[in-house]
Amino acid sequence: MGRFDISPEVAEEYRGKFREAVQPMLDEEVLAVGTFRTTGSGTKYAISKTQAGALAYGAAHLMGKAKAGGLPGQFLLVVTPKGLHAFKYKMKRKGPEAKEEVAAWDRSGLKAGTERMQTTTRVTLEWPDGEQIVCDQDGMGDNPWADDVVRELQ
Repeated sequence: MGRFDISPEVAEEYRGKFREAVQPMLDEEVLAVGTFRTTGSGTKYAISKTQAGALAYGAAHLMGKAKAGGLPGQFLLVVTPKGLHAFKYKMKRKGPEAKEEVAAWDRSGLKAGTERMQTTTRVTLEWPDGEQIVCDQDGMGDNPWADDVVRELQ
């Protein structure tokens, strides 16, 4: 296993914790839950390390947020039989704590695509009406929970 890889045991443990965090907030069965973030994390990191300034950092943040349809910097995507839901969340010592739902969409006609980037996988979600959301799987390297979400949507 590499430095950022997750063992199958830990992956399964957190699948349960993610489901437990969101299931009480939904009326449908949770099929998959994964952690995602807006695009531009690498750009923001480079800006902070080169001390290019708050204006450049803010612009990179706003661009990523716009591509992600206004979603927060980090969020959970939850797949149910009929819908796709986004929740704010925090990682606590005992596991994830889901906050309020920030968006919900109908799954009918939804197309999901992926593109492997240097440190993450970029996910593009597109609906028949032309609405599009572009976000990245959270973390560097292995993210089995986000992989579950993408697999369920494809």
